[in-house]
Amino acid sequence: MSTLTTLETQARPGVGSRASRKARNDGFVPVNIYGHGQSNASLTIKTHDLVMALNTTAQIFTLTVDGKDESCLVREVQYDTYGQYVLHVDFTRIDMSEEVHVDVQLEFRGHPVGVAEGGQQVTHHASLAVVCRADAIPETVLLDIAAIEIGSVLHAGEIEMPAGVKLDESKMGVDEPIIGVAAPKAEEPEVEEEAEAEGEGEGAEGEAGGESGDAKASDGGKGKGEG
Repeated sequence: MSTLTTLETQARPGVGSRASRKARNDGFVPVNIYGHGQSNASLTIKTHDLVMALNTTAQIFTLTVDGKDESCLVREVQYDTYGQYVLHVDFTRIDMSEEVHVDVQLEFRGHPVGVAEGGQQVTHHASLAVVCRADAIPETVLLDIAAIEIGSVLHAGEIEMPAGVKLDESKMGVDEPIIGVAAPKAEEPEVEEEAEAEGEGEGAEGEAGGESGDAKASDGGKGKGEG
């Protein structure tokens, strides 16, 4: 099951861009909590605590609101233009027994045999879209990639899921490529190109020599005529 992380929240004194900017300057991130027939809550969480939590494999967060714990999933994280700083987070309330749609990180095991033979590993997805109960969200989905040969691809439908977890086919089809090994790129015939370039150079020199000889002969003819 995914790790549960508890975060303390504080009431947000105001809404709007000015209030949000002040909260961030004071070391807090503005957050909203929605869902389950309850009123929306505009709160803040300490920036350090929230960023540390978002950098884990946790999917479910226990938010403490006015002394009461609420189980929530992250629905959206808003970053700055450069993707470095968290500006705002939206959470949605959940019941731990309900079915949820989440993305779970893939954990690749082994080294493809095709790579050892000179192929190039191509990773299409680093996570899977899955459906499961909130209390059964896995931290990762294990995928053994050691047997992948050159020209082979593993698809989403071929991955063995943990008990109670299934592929979310509304977001990711069974034929979706996950990881494969491509054939090595053919090397360009550099030697032949160099040889052709040398041949062209010699031809150019020959033509230049011929022109020079013609010019000399012409000059010689003029000299005799003048004499």
